[in-house]
Amino acid sequence: MAKSKAHPELKFEKKNKKMQKVPSYARIQKRPIPHPPSASPYAGAKVPKVVYVSTNTPFMSAAKRVQKLLKQAERRASAKIDISEKISEKQKLAKFAESTEELKKEEVFIKATGRAIEKAMSIGKWFEEKEDYAIRVNTGAVMVVDDIVEDEELRRKEEKKEKKEKKKETGSDVSMDMQAGGVDVQTTDAGEQAQSKTTTKERKRRGKEAVDANGDLLESRTRWVNMVEIAVTLK
Repeated sequence: MAKSKAHPELKFEKKNKKMQKVPSYARIQKRPIPHPPSASPYAGAKVPKVVYVSTNTPFMSAAKRVQKLLKQAERRASAKIDISEKISEKQKLAKFAESTEELKKEEVFIKATGRAIEKAMSIGKWFEEKEDYAIRVNTGAVMVVDDIVEDEELRRKEEKKEKKEKKKETGSDVSMDMQAGGVDVQTTDAGEQAQSKTTTKERKRRGKEAVDANGDLLESRTRWVNMVEIAVTLK
């Protein structure tokens, strides 16, 4: 389990163990992480209330959004208590206690991934330091997709470079002395060995890079990013 440098109390499982490398003639273009649209503050208690935080999210904007969602939860809980109802004080207290327990169960979630985790944690800490709120922190990971974008000009340069290196390895170091009866057997064997080594190197390199069996660049790759979920409730 890996720990966050900024927040050592957070532990994340290392999932990106064998990442495919992107060739020098390509670059990674990150896709936005898809998530459901934010729920209305007036939606029922059974609808999850989530505030997504990015590195560009203003601190107080996110904090006020959480407060607004919790305020609506408090109003829903209070609406169930009818003070004018003709019941005993004991029954009223029981209803109030039941309403309070329901309110504690209605959580607002602050979610963030990657570099935005630090900001989400600072927002969670802000709520934790206030008497009216309680927080609970969970960690995990989400799978994301990165597009692999090829630079055609760099690709052509890379192919020319590889051809030159291949020619050098298979030809320049092998003596091409000819004997009267034909090609020297030792020379032929040396050339075949050099060719075999070059092929093996290419196969190993392709196995680590984001290319298919034919050496064609893949359109995308997947990876895991760390995620934090902070549940905020009213006490």
